[in-house]
Amino acid sequence: MGDGTITAWIAAGAAIAGAVSGGVVTGWFALAGARRQADAAWAAGQRQADAAWDAGRRQADAQLRVATQTLDAQVTAAQRTVRRAAYVTFLAGTDLAHQRRQQWLDSAGSARAGANRDAYRAALPAVREALNVVRLEGPADVTAAAEALEQALAEAVPPDRHGPAHRAFLDAARTALSPPPPVAP
Repeated sequence: MGDGTITAWIAAGAAIAGAVSGGVVTGWFALAGARRQADAAWAAGQRQADAAWDAGRRQADAQLRVATQTLDAQVTAAQRTVRRAAYVTFLAGTDLAHQRRQQWLDSAGSARAGANRDAYRAALPAVREALNVVRLEGPADVTAAAEALEQALAEAVPPDRHGPAHRAFLDAARTALSPPPPVAP
């Protein structure tokens, strides 16, 4: 073999070695680039998943707050309805007892006095029964006013005590039935 052939073989070998090594090097750089892209895509996907999770949690929290507020409002409305009925029943009983007492006092010394006294006394158990319901429903200031009104109907108490006790009960009942002030969010 001549010098030209040896040179050609060396050149061909160098070309093959360069092509092989260049492909490996190029492939290695391509693989490293693909891995960086995959890592970046994974991180972006993770951020999106975290953001979606946070948004879902915030939405669920908001829905829970709305549901809780709605339930609280319904409970309060139902409680007011029950209390109102208890207060109305109590007032109806006290008004009847007061009217019967007044009829008895107005008929003092007449033939109707005994019957009017009995009618007054017959009205008192309904007042006591309604007072027990008011005691159960409360609140404490309404209960205290109701007890004072019931006591103002007693035979031994002067009749002029009924009016102020009646007004005090109405005021306490209205306060208890008033809607609470709105709560700031």
